[in-house]
Amino acid sequence: MTIRALVYAFFLAIAASLPQSMDAQVKSESNKVTPQTARKKEAEALEKKQSEYHLRKNHHMDSQDKATRKRMKKNLRKARRLSWGKNVPWYKRWFSRQ
Repeated sequence: MTIRALVYAFFLAIAASLPQSMDAQVKSESNKVTPQTARKKEAEALEKKQSEYHLRKNHHMDSQDKATRKRMKKNLRKARRLSWGKNVPWYKRWFSRQ
């Protein structure tokens, strides 16, 4: 029985050491950051961010009817037209030291 136990322990030690060394090699290779992987990761993050933005924008536009969108556009145009050349609020223009 002792020989059988020694052989069993030997094979267990070998089997336990092999997957750990392979896993360590795979992990070290996957954790390496190269310029290509960094650019790819940045591009994926940007694409994800833009897709989420467009999804939320489309949801927002779908929840409004045509009259609401038209009214918002008209008020935005009016606000831009009336605020032309007025970068500072009127009270700051009147009461500031010149």
